[in-house]
Amino acid sequence: MKKPTSSIRRAVLICSLVLPSILHAQQSSTVPVKIYVGYGPGGGTDVVARAVGEELSKMWNRPVIVENRPGANGAIASKAVARAEPDGSSLLVMPPTSLIIDAALRPNIAVDPGKELTLVSGLVTTPLVVVTPASAPYNNLADLIKAARAANGKFSYGWGNLGMRVGIEELAQKTGVKMAPIGYKSAGQSVPAIVSGEIDMLMIDMAPIAQLVKAGKVKALAVSTPERSHMLPNVPTFKESGVDVQLTGSIALYAPAKVSQTVIKKMRSDVASVLKNTELRSRITGTGMDAYDGSQEYFEAYLMQRKNSIEAVIKAGDFKLE
Repeated sequence: MKKPTSSIRRAVLICSLVLPSILHAQQSSTVPVKIYVGYGPGGGTDVVARAVGEELSKMWNRPVIVENRPGANGAIASKAVARAEPDGSSLLVMPPTSLIIDAALRPNIAVDPGKELTLVSGLVTTPLVVVTPASAPYNNLADLIKAARAANGKFSYGWGNLGMRVGIEELAQKTGVKMAPIGYKSAGQSVPAIVSGEIDMLMIDMAPIAQLVKAGKVKALAVSTPERSHMLPNVPTFKESGVDVQLTGSIALYAPAKVSQTVIKKMRSDVASVLKNTELRSRITGTGMDAYDGSQEYFEAYLMQRKNSIEAVIKAGDFKLE
């Protein structure tokens, strides 16, 4: 028998290398990407995950499914992604502050976002707005703080994620007020509580609350950002209200830590393109949030600054998770 010629051997070798790649590409285009959200439907995180997921699905020509995994302050979802195969098919949309806070409070069991996850990109930034029931007697932040101080720790606030919880604690520490936290499974679930008067106040991102403010179902007293929100231009900032606290909410996209840098760079490029989409930006702006258009370096520096502030708030207070 004659030995195969060198050209035949080369052809066989090329097929053996290329065919698996072709098959993998075909399989990848049909296997869904799952975006895990650590809270129930209706909150700002869920809104952003679904909007971005729809656009990425079009870009990737691949199904992108949002899966809500509420519970344990978002840790169920973050652990699912941290432990997933690092092939880019499992992603997490989460407020970075929730991950930072959970790691600070429960270092032995929480996901360490710096070691177990890779930050892909910031997605949105948002003001946080302090709201009360429509029937509440106070009309500004100073009145609310005065009422909370007089209640001697019985003035209640709702929280649906750790970022909300620590944000209000930071406000309370700055103003010398002690309040009673009431926890909910998601930001969305805390909204009916403020509408009904079950709680005294809520500090929440714009997405689930802005339309209720406009409809007169709740009363907005102040926003946490340096400038007023385009969504509620008549609501003053904390600074205008005499409170020296600035809290800009954010939501980001994460992947498992061991996803290759080649995949991460491609994802970052694709997310940046998606966030420039006029229709998506309009959709996000309509909720009171803003699509993130800063650099990766700036966002990472911002998160480091927030990490330092959060750890200081936790250290200064008797801060425990229920």
